[in-house]
Amino acid sequence: MPPPYLRNMIQDLYKEKTSLFLYRTELFDRCHIKLRKKGGTAAMAAKKADEFISELFNGSDNLCRKKFSFTWNGENRIKNCKKIDLVGAYRLVLIHKDNNFILLYIGSHDECFRWIERNKGLSYKMDHKTDAVRIFHYAPDHDDILLQEVLNERRFVEEHEENLMKNIDDKVLLKIFSGFFSKTTSEGR
Repeated sequence: MPPPYLRNMIQDLYKEKTSLFLYRTELFDRCHIKLRKKGGTAAMAAKKADEFISELFNGSDNLCRKKFSFTWNGENRIKNCKKIDLVGAYRLVLIHKDNNFILLYIGSHDECFRWIERNKGLSYKMDHKTDAVRIFHYAPDHDDILLQEVLNERRFVEEHEENLMKNIDDKVLLKIFSGFFSKTTSEGR
């Protein structure tokens, strides 16, 4: 990862080349480095995040949408938040609105879930004149909280079921339903 002064120069060059704005929080950078040092699947996830960032720097936002899997319905606990599936159960959490990308967090599925839960209501304000991003929390009203809880439960159940289905193959299904198939075939005789 380039030092901050070089990263800012890169962002300036990038901004001249495209109309996209990319901002990396310090927490994102710390977590990204930690994953890279961890090795194994974590390091592969960090590399996949690098690929995503590189694709953005190359100005291919549309290609990113095809190449990288965004979660099914974004993330409702933080406005304009999206999660990107990396390798294994690792995710990249970002705010994406128009052509603005704010990289917030990177980690395992559970770590991202807990981070988002702790940062419900996170919002941001961008000043394009100074390229400053201010991140802050707002307090949602009671109805918003109830709606978010219902949406979160639905999202969690769907993601859990999706992960289970990815790990089930024909052998597992035959083992689970072997009694059902043997009864069906003996009744049919």
